[in-house]
Amino acid sequence: MSFLRRFFLWLAVSQVGNAWMIAAGTEGPAATPPALVQALPENALSPLESLLKEGLSDAPTVLIRRWEAEQARENARAARAPMLPNAHASVQGGVIFEQRDDGGAKSDRTLQAILYNVGVEQPIFHWGALKKNYQVSKLARAISARNVDETRRLLAVDLRRRYFDLVIATGAVTQAKKGIAELNRQLDFAKKQVEDGFAATTASSTVVAQITASEINLQRLENDRDTLARNLARMVGVAVEALPPVVDELPKPPELDALVKGLPADSPGLPSVRLQNAEETVRMEALRYDIEKTRLLPKVGTSFYVSQDNRNPDNNDLGPKALITSWNAFVTVNWQLFDGFSSQAAKRASLARKRVYEEDRDTLAAQEADERRADVSRLQLSWRQLQQAELTLSGYRGSVAAIEKDVAAGWTPESEAEIAREAADAALQAINVARADFYTMLATYFSNRGLDPALGLSTR
Repeated sequence: MSFLRRFFLWLAVSQVGNAWMIAAGTEGPAATPPALVQALPENALSPLESLLKEGLSDAPTVLIRRWEAEQARENARAARAPMLPNAHASVQGGVIFEQRDDGGAKSDRTLQAILYNVGVEQPIFHWGALKKNYQVSKLARAISARNVDETRRLLAVDLRRRYFDLVIATGAVTQAKKGIAELNRQLDFAKKQVEDGFAATTASSTVVAQITASEINLQRLENDRDTLARNLARMVGVAVEALPPVVDELPKPPELDALVKGLPADSPGLPSVRLQNAEETVRMEALRYDIEKTRLLPKVGTSFYVSQDNRNPDNNDLGPKALITSWNAFVTVNWQLFDGFSSQAAKRASLARKRVYEEDRDTLAAQEADERRADVSRLQLSWRQLQQAELTLSGYRGSVAAIEKDVAAGWTPESEAEIAREAADAALQAINVARADFYTMLATYFSNRGLDPALGLSTR
């Protein structure tokens, strides 16, 4: 393992003690600024907050991970079973009729009896293989439990992004409908011009062609919006009709210029679930390797049996009502002396897997450190783009207000106001895209550090 990879792994694990504990409200040099937490979109969007509550509690993917975690818990219980006594019993009750022919001397007997066999077995010494197998199952149980949290973490970011996509798609449909309405107004005006002889008949046909193209585009936009809504509903686990309402405009974030620009490139966070699971996978394979080493070693166990039978294998001259009760206690040694080199191959394969898992873990630690630095850079870039889009929207809305005053005063025709409104609508679409991008980057920033407050939301 290279020095750089060792360093990144140490850095990722060592952040547990000084991580950003926003849920606990920890203060200190690494404490998350409250304003940055409050800027998350669900704090200003109640529909998004309800969507997150529902999805993070009962989304199909979350339920699947919970069921897998339940399976892992039961598998751990099953893995402990070989370490405990194994008891068994069988009972037979009925009638036995025997006929004998001993050199011409014939006899028979009828016996009403209850025959039974009861036994207990207990492993004593298996070179730690049984205990280590149980430890493997407990590590698998811990990984499965963390996978529930990891699924919810990824889902929280994805639900926000999909809701934003639906907002943008709905806005595009609204804008397209306004464009068609404006074209229809132009068509009516063109028809009147043609009727009054002020324009050629081709003037209206040109507008008709534009309306047809716009209607085709509107149908495509509506299909895209409906597909996004169905996908979002399926991901949350509700009917499309149960989705929360879509807002026309995403809320403007508070002033965060100094906070965003001042974020350190190596801002810390909690160790990721992926990295913890990768470390546990290495430990599991190390235990499996130790188990493989015991395959050709002798195993010691004890057994105790009590049985009742109607015949004695050493003496067949039993009376007509005779029953034999046997008490047996054994110390058993099982020793496989040769398995065709299968155990050696299994050990080498396990050792190779362990090396693969170690390399994957070290690579993942370095990748996550790079991803966290990239999160800061992307968040700062999206903030700058958002600020530019906010200025553009403010300018267009200011123009609309000024032109509408001029229209009301009779200084400017209404058509100028319509053009200004169309430009403002386009700027609104652009601002929704820019705000959605910023909010997604902000949520990703928290999520990749294990600090997403949405994970505390639940309808349960």
